[in-house]
Amino acid sequence: MHCLFRVFPIAALSILLVLLAAPAFALDVGIAPATRKILFDTPLPDATQADLMAARNEWEGFQIVVRSSKAIEEVNVTISDLEGPKGAKISNENAKLYREWYVEIVNDSPTSLDDYPRDLGFYPDPLIPFFDPYADTTTPVGAPFDVPKDETGTVFVDWHIPLDAAPGTYTGKATLSAKGETAVEIPISLTVWDFEIPQERSFGTAFGFSDNLRDHHGGPNEEPTENYDEIVKRYHWAMHEHRMDLTHIKGSVDFEFGEDGKLLPIDWTAYDAYVGPFLDGSYYPDGIPVARFNVGYFRPGRGLGSMTEDQYVEASQAFAEHLVEKDWWDKAYNYAADEPWMEEDDHEYEQIRSDGELLLRENDLWKGHILVTSPWNEIIADVIGIWCPVTPMYEEWWWLESGMAGREKYAECLDNGQKLWFYACNANVPPYAGYDMDTKVGFEPRILKWSTWYERATGFLYWRVNYWVNDNPWVEFLNVESFGETFARNGDGNLLYPGDHDGIKDGKGSPEGIEIDGPIVSYRMKQIRDGFEDWEMFILASELGAEEFVREQVSTVYTKFGTWLLEDCDNPGMYCPDHPPWSRDENLLLEARKQVALKVQYLLHPETYADPEAADTVDGDEDDATETETPDNRKKKDDDGCRSVPGTSLPFVFLFMLASLAMFRRRHGAAS
Repeated sequence: MHCLFRVFPIAALSILLVLLAAPAFALDVGIAPATRKILFDTPLPDATQADLMAARNEWEGFQIVVRSSKAIEEVNVTISDLEGPKGAKISNENAKLYREWYVEIVNDSPTSLDDYPRDLGFYPDPLIPFFDPYADTTTPVGAPFDVPKDETGTVFVDWHIPLDAAPGTYTGKATLSAKGETAVEIPISLTVWDFEIPQERSFGTAFGFSDNLRDHHGGPNEEPTENYDEIVKRYHWAMHEHRMDLTHIKGSVDFEFGEDGKLLPIDWTAYDAYVGPFLDGSYYPDGIPVARFNVGYFRPGRGLGSMTEDQYVEASQAFAEHLVEKDWWDKAYNYAADEPWMEEDDHEYEQIRSDGELLLRENDLWKGHILVTSPWNEIIADVIGIWCPVTPMYEEWWWLESGMAGREKYAECLDNGQKLWFYACNANVPPYAGYDMDTKVGFEPRILKWSTWYERATGFLYWRVNYWVNDNPWVEFLNVESFGETFARNGDGNLLYPGDHDGIKDGKGSPEGIEIDGPIVSYRMKQIRDGFEDWEMFILASELGAEEFVREQVSTVYTKFGTWLLEDCDNPGMYCPDHPPWSRDENLLLEARKQVALKVQYLLHPETYADPEAADTVDGDEDDATETETPDNRKKKDDDGCRSVPGTSLPFVFLFMLASLAMFRRRHGAAS
């Protein structure tokens, strides 16, 4: 005993001297999943390794967070190939690296809750590619970069899993360097699940696109530069790569009538030449066609124009028959007059019904193809094929005691052959999930796709991706002029940023030093894409007979779109922190995704993989099974301070110091 007490103080002193003698590293590095939004006050992630899981043809990202006690220059990251089972390899060419650009929110989005705040400050959203993806030579753009003292630099690493990747575990590394600093090696582990996300989309997406790129691209002169059309295509491709289809794909065609009022032969040449490449996939580098598209003609609710009723019927039938002949009709929908519920009376609903009845007068070709951005409404119920309400107009969760249609009513619609889509816009105020830039929940856009699938929808619509405020989309994000102080929200209608400031708007656009002939994508787009990939996996699992299992997993993080915005746990219609509509815990979301993936893998290859449901209990004893944590039964765990802490005995202190030294060296990449 006497000897023991002599040894421990000496050992502790020795460890302390080692720590004091260790070099003072300026870099603090942590690894975070893609789901976590890294703000300036976000704690440095504890993880020092990137652990990824993904299916083939899926994107999976992670973030490298850098902080410093002094100004750091020339921060850069390189990625190795990933080495897998039996010599398999995933080339680092499948990885895209971005610097996360922090934009300042100077006017917060109105209405928020303590659990879903919208605060002023800096938020990451534009993702600056390390290299210009459109240049003929390797041209640095996003890196190397500097990190000012006590600030944050974040790198987004986006891996695409090739379709031919063998299943199993792959390993590699990322290396972070900075001028005058010891390089930090970050281990990467990727588990490739034994199935693939389909290349062709299994559901509809409709993302609006504005014709405003000349403000920031194509040169300051009246005539655009020769490559301007290619620049426009690059914006479309960026959307496509994130599984977003353009809403409007409207080729040019004329409907002319003879003296007898009958329709003359139609020249479809220009129309087919424009629309065809989108629908056969040749417009896009990957050859994947759009899933659905708005035809743009004969829009119910917008009247007949110069046509008589008979001419309108004849022309619309000829149009539908042509799309049938081209085998495009199953992808087509007809977007009726937008948001008819905003009118003070039922006039627009009645106009939609009148025009819709004309489309259906001769035959039922148009049946099921008319989409309306409205909750269910009896006036138009007989002509609508696709109901597309904004999420707060579903159920009575927001519009209390309004009789708003919900799960029961839309189940009837689905049974009758109609379909359900949803859309998001500036009506998505907390706790409703949306696309706000100033949310602190990184995966908020992603959970919106989980909830859309859970409510049995087969499509999602978003009104615009480049509705830029005052031609200054890198600085102004709150469109008060268009939507007023009550409904304007930061980033609403803006998911892409102009990659240049070389347009007709006097140099407005990207910051100095960022000059690429194409778009800058956003952090929110990555979350939306990941949600769409999850949706595809949910469909795959359902087709394999596991829909109820998927619904159980999704219900661990989602119960409903939202609630009324006032916090009152005594009122069932109000928001209650103990029963949130959707979870803000990224770990729950990632675990649910993992369980669904393991289920798909098992159902496809039962001879090779275990059924995740078989692991629900320990030793077959159901009484010992842990209750599934859901938004309804989960309490705030971080507020009660009840974490178990070991006793502070001398041996514990000694072991703690040893562990601290090991972590210190690993965190800062100290060489042995």
